[in-house]
Amino acid sequence: MINNHFVISQRDSVWQFSFRGDVTGPFTSKADAIRAAIQAAGKVSNADVEVVVRDADVTAETVWRSGQTNGPGT
Repeated sequence: MINNHFVISQRDSVWQFSFRGDVTGPFTSKADAIRAAIQAAGKVSNADVEVVVRDADVTAETVWRSGQTNGPGT
């Protein structure tokens, strides 16, 4: 079970991601936020990391997991 999640969300008209309470952003597009979150997740020393996009309806989609060499838009 993966316990480390980079969560991408939209707040007002901008995108951001959070990890362990730290928020990074703003990003002007969802794709930019995904790319930045994947880059940051790839630098985490723990091997069990996911990047998840959460939409306004609180539906979550995993877009990257540790061990993948790339993700959407990379």
